[in-house]
Amino acid sequence: MFSRCANSDLQHKTILIAGASAGMARQLALLIAQRPNRFILFARRRHELQELADQLRALQCEVLTVCGDACREEDTNNAVSLAMAQFGRIDLALLNVGAGPEQRMAETSVTDIRQCMELNYLSLANFLPPLIAAMRSQQADKRGLRGTIAHTNSLAGFLGLPLQGPYSAAKAAARLLMDSCRIELEPEGLKFISLYPGFVQTARVNQYDMPAPFAISETRGAELMLKGLLSGRDDYLFPGPLSWLIRLARILPTFISKPLLRRAL
Repeated sequence: MFSRCANSDLQHKTILIAGASAGMARQLALLIAQRPNRFILFARRRHELQELADQLRALQCEVLTVCGDACREEDTNNAVSLAMAQFGRIDLALLNVGAGPEQRMAETSVTDIRQCMELNYLSLANFLPPLIAAMRSQQADKRGLRGTIAHTNSLAGFLGLPLQGPYSAAKAAARLLMDSCRIELEPEGLKFISLYPGFVQTARVNQYDMPAPFAISETRGAELMLKGLLSGRDDYLFPGPLSWLIRLARILPTFISKPLLRRAL
């Protein structure tokens, strides 16, 4: 996979992965571990986290595991503090916490909406301040880069999708927050990358009874995430067919786009 990317210097780095115990983040960790790197793995499920850590150590990578909840500020602060104490820097943080269950607005509750916002937006917001502070304190490399923060967003964050209202809103908020960080902090040597996958056949997504056009496997999703990380782009949308449909829907007049989107109901 590395050989197919334009820039394959993701080695000898210290990498924090949030949501590492399952899904694309787990697959991505295994891909990145093909090169010598140091990992901080963060997730709630201790057993799955330890299993992944053992796999990475077998590939000669150094690993720190931190069990915690990204929706708790004290847990995210602790993860960054432990990482800095053990490794002295964080070169790349991949924040991959979120979920988008089917939610019909006529049936959902305020509590449902709040929980969706916490999982898909607050999980990012809780990590940003400690990561930004840590990376600003780091020595820049020869390119002037102090650190990179990457967030796994969603194509749903570009427009309000049926059955995905709260999820789309949370991801849109996360998209704008990352945009603001990029504008403010890139001059200080911090890079912000937003990854926008479409439907991915994770164990969690397969539980939902929703249309999933152009769905890709976890393995393919992880390969495309790695490609996005190495591409140098601020925003990386995938897979191609669905990303172009989303782009088209955003520029169509609403009297055309609304009937098309309602077909998912």
